[in-house]
Amino acid sequence: MSPARSKALGAVLALVLATPLGGCQAPVTTTVDEAQALRSAQAQVSVAPPVIQRDGVLRVAVLASAGTPHVMEAADGTLRGIDVDVAAALAQQMGLSLDLVCAPSVEDASAQGADVVLGVGAQDGTGLSVVSSYMEEAVGVFVGDNQGPFDLQDVLGRGVAVVQGSPAQLALASVDVLATAGRPYDDIDSAFEALEQGEVACVACSAYEGAYVALEHPAVDLLGTVDVPRSVGAGVDPSNDALVAAVQEALDAVGSNGVLSVIRSRWVGDLPVLGADSLIELAASGGLADASGSATDPGSDGAFSVPSPGSGDGSSAGSNAVTSIG
Repeated sequence: MSPARSKALGAVLALVLATPLGGCQAPVTTTVDEAQALRSAQAQVSVAPPVIQRDGVLRVAVLASAGTPHVMEAADGTLRGIDVDVAAALAQQMGLSLDLVCAPSVEDASAQGADVVLGVGAQDGTGLSVVSSYMEEAVGVFVGDNQGPFDLQDVLGRGVAVVQGSPAQLALASVDVLATAGRPYDDIDSAFEALEQGEVACVACSAYEGAYVALEHPAVDLLGTVDVPRSVGAGVDPSNDALVAAVQEALDAVGSNGVLSVIRSRWVGDLPVLGADSLIELAASGGLADASGSATDPGSDGAFSVPSPGSGDGSSAGSNAVTSIG
């Protein structure tokens, strides 16, 4: 379904929930390996020491803090998730073997000799060159697909389910009009179950995590995001021009040959690429937030926006069920 933005209703504070964005349908059955095998013929990007640390090997770090569904640990101790699949696709596109490491921070990843660090954004202040965005970060709002439009009074009355201590809870608390709307739950699965039971008006959580959990809740859809999504990509030492260019070329190829689409579908169904047009506006007295998410004084026909979220809330749901290590 196409993204929709909410509209203010006269002088009444309203959070209008319009057509959901989707993102909660079952993923396609094509595997990442099949997509890689079927991709169009493209020249592989060749690099060797000193551009990379070890000949024939690309050392890629994923961040434990990325959370569900980016980096998770399966029952057998192996790592799974979007970032893990992207790391494998990147190494294969470059014609290299993958040496995957899971690091608690960008600094630790660098100390372990990582050539590339996944899951970083230009706004994170890591000092790395961030290339070829492959996902987005934002607080998403999830609603029942049979839920008609409702205003802020309904949201305040039934509340917004959030995971206790999560970035989404902090984001809601930072907006005066929603400061009392949060209904804390111990985990994201409980929050989604509360939504299906009608105990809350909606769920606020990391958009990607919510889309992952929603694969097990077919009656739930992503309405939109509370904040303007931030792009996340691969971080490379900015002084290593050759590797920056090679990673950019390889990830761009992974995006254009369909492999990245299969990876996204595997973990988050048909979640669309999130951008400024996915923003849900919290408006006062008919005012609307602009696409940049800028906030104005709510007492002067303005609008509210919330800060950008951090990592996911953690989940054990989904057909790819694993444990968040974030």
